[in-house]
Amino acid sequence: MSIVEWNTALTDVLSGSVVLIIGAVGGGVFGFFRGKKQSAVAIERKNNIYQPLLDELEPMGNFELNVLINKKTPILVEVVTNEYKYGMSTELQEKCNYLYSQIEQFNRIKLVSIANDKIVEIFKNGYEELYGSVIDGVSYHSDKAGNEWEDEHLTIPVELIQRGNFDKLIVNLLNTEGMYDYEVRVDDISEPIYGDLVNIFNSTLNVSINGVNHPLPLLKKELGMSPAEYMALNYDFFNIYNTDTQKLRKDELREEIILKSQEVIQDLKDVIRRIVLIYEVEEI
Repeated sequence: MSIVEWNTALTDVLSGSVVLIIGAVGGGVFGFFRGKKQSAVAIERKNNIYQPLLDELEPMGNFELNVLINKKTPILVEVVTNEYKYGMSTELQEKCNYLYSQIEQFNRIKLVSIANDKIVEIFKNGYEELYGSVIDGVSYHSDKAGNEWEDEHLTIPVELIQRGNFDKLIVNLLNTEGMYDYEVRVDDISEPIYGDLVNIFNSTLNVSINGVNHPLPLLKKELGMSPAEYMALNYDFFNIYNTDTQKLRKDELREEIILKSQEVIQDLKDVIRRIVLIYEVEEI
C-alpha cells in the first residue's frame, strides 16, 4: 500500500473515531438533560398535585366528615374537571373521579332542610291532635268565565312554622342527639326532651300580631304541660328523622367517601414515595 493510501486510511479511521466519540458524548449529554427534565416534572407534580391532594383528603380518610356541612375539595375538583393537565395513571384518575361523584351526591343532600320538614310534619300532626284542624278557613272564588274554586287557609301557627327559619336551632338539635337538655313531669316522673324542639314549637304557638297575642283554639285534651312540650315529648323527632331515606343515603355516602378517600390516599403515598426514592433521595 502506498504512503497516500495509508494516510487516507488513517484519516478515515480517525474521523470515524471522532464521530463515535462525539456521538457518545452528545447522547450522554442529551440523556442527562432528558433525565433532569423527567426529574423536574416528577418533583413538580409531587409538590403541586400529589401532596396537596393528599393533604386535602387526609381529614376525610381520618373520619373527619360532618354530614351537616358541605365538603369542599377544590384540589380534587381541579384534578377531575381538568384531568387532561395532570397525567395521572388511569386507575388513580378513575378513583378520583368516583370519589368526586360521591362527594357531589353527599353535598346535594341537605339534612337541615330534611330535619326542618320533619319538624313541620310533627307540628302539623301535633296541632291537629291538640286543636282539631290545621285549616283556619276556606275562601271561595270565581272568574268571569264561570270557573269556581276554593282556597284553604292554614292556621297562623302552621303558616309560621312552614315559613320560619330555624336553621340554628336545628343544627344544634342535630349535633346534640341523645343529649337531652329539658325535662317535663309526667305522673311525677321527669321525662327528658329536647329544648330546641320546645323553643321552635313555642315560637310559632305563642305569637303576637300588632302587639296582640294571637289566640289559639281550645285544647281537645288535658295535657299537664305546655302544647310545645307535649309535641316534643310525644312525637319522636329523631326516630322520624333517622329513618328518612335521604338521611340514610347520606350516611351511606359518608362511609363510602371515607373508604374511597383512604384508597386514594394510599395510592398518592405510593406515587410520592416512588418519586422521592428515584429523584430526591440523597446518597451519603
